[in-house]
Amino acid sequence: MVTRMRRLAVAAIAAVIALGVGACRTVNGQAAVPAPRVIAGVFGGMGPEATANFYQLVVELTPAGKDQEHVATLIYSFPQVPDRTTAIRTGDPTIIPFLVEGVTRLEKAGASFIAIPCNTAHYYFGAMQKAVTIPILNMIELTAERVALDHPKAKKVGLLATSGTIATGLYEKAFAARGIAVVTPDPAMQEESVMGAVYAIKAGGDKREAEEKLFRAGKSVEAKGAEVVVLGCTEIPLAFNASRSGVPVVNATRVLAEATIRTYQMLSLRGASDT
Repeated sequence: MVTRMRRLAVAAIAAVIALGVGACRTVNGQAAVPAPRVIAGVFGGMGPEATANFYQLVVELTPAGKDQEHVATLIYSFPQVPDRTTAIRTGDPTIIPFLVEGVTRLEKAGASFIAIPCNTAHYYFGAMQKAVTIPILNMIELTAERVALDHPKAKKVGLLATSGTIATGLYEKAFAARGIAVVTPDPAMQEESVMGAVYAIKAGGDKREAEEKLFRAGKSVEAKGAEVVVLGCTEIPLAFNASRSGVPVVNATRVLAEATIRTYQMLSLRGASDT
């Protein structure tokens, strides 16, 4: 009996996801199951702990007084996506089908829009957006805009990100459009401190050691005149101690979480006004 009930529950959930949003569905002849009008899609797993941290921020930052006021969310954690920095360095296009799989699966499952808590993956933003009809939030542009709005006098930011993200120039382009220069750690510091910390975090390593490495990297960009430090990799906030920074810190993961909440609320209001 318990097994049968579990099977029915799984069937009900699968049916709601497969059939889409904004309607009531009848499952196995039982009472109609209301599907959410709006669902936030999260393409994660790059890496898994960073995705969990992103969703935790979405929960913490949502102004909800009860469960039902939180963001309806579909999370597709797909850690088998090849290493983004390696793909960019080698020019390997085989990563693209993995990324397209991620966003198209979320759209087919009923997502209304997609957030991708991985800065480096945004190098392939165009290919992913082209693969779906729903909007994908651009983490890079959102973060650059947040810095410009919150720190209007800043003319130079220090970027702590993967070597892949730095190589793409995505943040440099986004900030240049707003009249802001970007400085990064020297190559040796970048590899030893930033990438060393990022890969250690991904491997479940000691976050205290990662914190010290990121502290040194942060101080290196401060020494280059950074007026704001941008955490442009979703692993970095897991170990970076903002209280030790000598300048304001902007966490791109938090920026994306806030944008996810805003987008969900906006689409929910729009849907309510259309009924």
